[in-house]
Order: sequence, then structure tokens, then C-alpha cells
Amino acid sequence: MSPWVIIVILGACAIAYAFIMPKKNKKPEPSQQLVQEMESTLEHYMAEIESENDALIQRVAEMKGEAAAADQRMQMQLEELQKRLNELEKSKDSETHHVSDISKDEFNALQAQALVASVRDDAAKQISETEPTPSGQEPVNERESIKDRYSEVFHLYDEGKSVDAIAKQTGIQRGEVQLILQLAEREEG
Repeated sequence: MSPWVIIVILGACAIAYAFIMPKKNKKPEPSQQLVQEMESTLEHYMAEIESENDALIQRVAEMKGEAAAADQRMQMQLEELQKRLNELEKSKDSETHHVSDISKDEFNALQAQALVASVRDDAAKQISETEPTPSGQEPVNERESIKDRYSEVFHLYDEGKSVDAIAKQTGIQRGEVQLILQLAEREEG
């Protein structure tokens, strides 16, 4: 091929290339507009996410502060409860020493007197509550046994519960429970 033909072919290619190339004065293609809109939307979205993250970080910091304050309050309450527990233990120890100073016989005597007084009070209450009998009948004088009066105590005792456990469960003092059991033995014997 002659150099002349090569120059003509190159010129034709240059002209074709010039027609194919977009001009700088033309409006951007719709695809470029779409890309620019997507970029601006993404930038806006990223700005919103960043502001939400800042708000979230601030809220987490507030919650951490509130949790620390609550923890401190609970720690103070725990210390106060520990002090109260120590005081109660000290007062219990002093009461135990006071009770141990009283001899067992005196203690049992006091409990027996208290039990007798409560039985008398209960009997007086029952008598005052009974209705007067009609004139033709004599009053029936049935004496209730101690096992009937303290059935719960004997039920627990029959189950094999200790005197301390019976006292706790029924709310009756330990010595009184012992006295009730002893009186029941005498009643049976």
C-alpha cells in the first residue's frame, strides 16, 4: 500500500472518531445525571446515618451514666443493709447472753406461768362467749384436751419436726412448745 492511501485511511478514522466522541458543550447523558443523583443521595444518606450514630453514642453515654448512678445507689443500700444486719446480730448476741443468764428453771417457770395465764384467759373467753343454757338443762362441762387445743403443734411433732421448727412454724415460743408437749405427756399418763 502506498503511503498516500494510509494517510487517507487515517484521516477517515480521525473524522469518524471525532463524530463518535461527545462534545464538551453537550448536556450530560441521562446515565451521568443518574450517577450524580445517586451520589448526592448516598452523601445525604451517609450524613443522616452519621447524625443518628452521634445521637446513639450520646444515648449510650447517658445510659452508662444512669447505670453507674444506679449501681452507686445500690452499693450504698447494700452497705446500709450490711450495717443493719451487723447491728441486729450484735443485739441478738446481747439478748442471747441475757437469756442465758437466767437459769433454765426460772425460764421454764416463767413460760409455764405464761402458758397457764393464756389457758385461763382462753377459758374465761370461752365461758363468756357461751350462751346461757335453757332452764331445764344442765351445762355440759366438757374439758378440751391439750392435744385438741394445740393440734397443729402435735401434728408437726408427730411428723418428726424439732421443737425449734415447730416454734418457728406456729409462732409459739420454744419453751411454750416444750411445755405443751410435757403437759400432753402428763395428761396421757
